[in-house]
Amino acid sequence: MRSVFRLRTLAFVSTLLVSGAWWPASAQAETSCTLFAAPFGSDTATGTEPEPFASVGHLVDALGPGQTGCLFEGTYIGDVNVARGGVPDAPLTLTSRPGGRATLRGRLWIADGATDVVVAGLNLDGRSPGGLPSPTVNGDRIVFRDNDVTNYHTGICFVLGSTSGWGTAEDVVLERNRIHDCGRIPATNHDHGIYVESARRARIVDNLIHDNADRGIQLYPDAQETVIAHNVIDGNGEGIIFSGQDGLASSGNHVTANVLANAVLRFNVESWWPVGNPVGTGNVVDRNCLWNGHRGDVGPETGFVTQANVVADPQFRDRAARDFALLGTSPCADMGPRSELRVDLLPALAPRKLRVPRIVGKSRRLSVLRVRPGSWGGSSPLRFHYRWRRCDARGKRCTSIWRARGDAAYRLSRRDVGHTIRAVVLVRNPAGARTSVSRRTSPVKG
Repeated sequence: MRSVFRLRTLAFVSTLLVSGAWWPASAQAETSCTLFAAPFGSDTATGTEPEPFASVGHLVDALGPGQTGCLFEGTYIGDVNVARGGVPDAPLTLTSRPGGRATLRGRLWIADGATDVVVAGLNLDGRSPGGLPSPTVNGDRIVFRDNDVTNYHTGICFVLGSTSGWGTAEDVVLERNRIHDCGRIPATNHDHGIYVESARRARIVDNLIHDNADRGIQLYPDAQETVIAHNVIDGNGEGIIFSGQDGLASSGNHVTANVLANAVLRFNVESWWPVGNPVGTGNVVDRNCLWNGHRGDVGPETGFVTQANVVADPQFRDRAARDFALLGTSPCADMGPRSELRVDLLPALAPRKLRVPRIVGKSRRLSVLRVRPGSWGGSSPLRFHYRWRRCDARGKRCTSIWRARGDAAYRLSRRDVGHTIRAVVLVRNPAGARTSVSRRTSPVKG
């Protein structure tokens, strides 16, 4: 009886959270602009609309509880640290100036001391020299709404909370965002769209979460009482994982009314618990639409239960164009976002090399060489093509090895003896193509 009561209670609480019945009205209200920043502004200005600040950091530092900072349309480059916020009935808000949409390029960190902050209607491009996750949220009662969030495949996007002393995030809301193209390619098993590391009562609803290298949402190791509802979670390495480590176990999380589809590496829903670690309890996956996971829709049900899910093609309107609205004939019509998101994709970015390709294997006749393609950023989908070259002992005067064209592996022959070998990696996406060449091998022995 206790477990039945717990499931019913969890479902009741989740329904209230998803509907917003328990959420502060201040997180849903529209407010007017108090201060402004613009690419043409100056940090010595007054911050008014005629005389805007230049930097987002200066704007944020000038705001107080109940005030809204508005950004003129344009791109703002540099990391932003929100060190203080608002109060429950008067949040600090950062958004675009009406009539345009601003882009922040850099790491956005909302620190533990900042509470009651709303970030809305922005393009958040998390690329930064340090490569740290962005947005990083350690504060409480933080809301992200109607944003486009990506880093063009250079690392983790959202991180909620920290198990390393930076602060557990409580009552965070992520709603109506597009979170995509996060994580290095090829996948590293470490880079996710949303990484719920140490959080309490997070609410992740009505988002599009797609094309992220590893998990769409990772609940690890200390995600407690998260509600994940009415999202499309499509084309990620894996959809959602329940997990734990170091004596911590994500528990009491509710995954409901989502479309979880097309995981490209493993399952749409799965779990992982280290040997000897506690296993999570009270994790429920119910009334979702599941489809076409690479290894299946649901992994072994350890630390979570599934019930009343639908296995069916969700029938997206135009998945190739990343239009995830469901057709009227969809068997999953009551799942996914409850209104059409008005968050357009950021412009596509051509492939960008993050790490040089590398050849592995012995330089000996009849041995097989394999190319590790390095690490790449850019917009999805990234397509990899391979070529091999036979060079002199110094790696110069190279000629193509046509019989190995397109393969990621090459078996050395007697023609290669005394030569060195290089691999060429060609990466394409809709925005362009780039190549990168590996270092040479040692001369091939007979």
